[in-house]
Amino acid sequence: MAYQKTITIKGLGEFTISPAIKKFTLIDLGFITNNAGTYVLKRSLQPDMPVDQAISLKVVFKKDLSAMKLEVIGAAGGPVDIDAREDAKDMLDLVGFFLKEMTERQVLEQIA
Repeated sequence: MAYQKTITIKGLGEFTISPAIKKFTLIDLGFITNNAGTYVLKRSLQPDMPVDQAISLKVVFKKDLSAMKLEVIGAAGGPVDIDAREDAKDMLDLVGFFLKEMTERQVLEQIA
């Protein structure tokens, strides 16, 4: 998935990067900096499974915080379509919880 300034999540709305975003806020939320300087957050969407075997939400911000990408990935790192799963509602609720937290901390803004 390519970097974007705005993301749309079916059932949750449209989100954009907040102009008030700060690097230290990302670190407070659990983002780590990789070797390329990007900020990466990975959160499990299956709390009853071991973290290394669960489907996860992955959020990545560019080093300069100008763009982001958000994807749901499987244990092997490939993309996963959660809509086709039986536990899709539970996973979507967790995605909503994580996005709400980032919205409250002025990392993202909900625009629709």
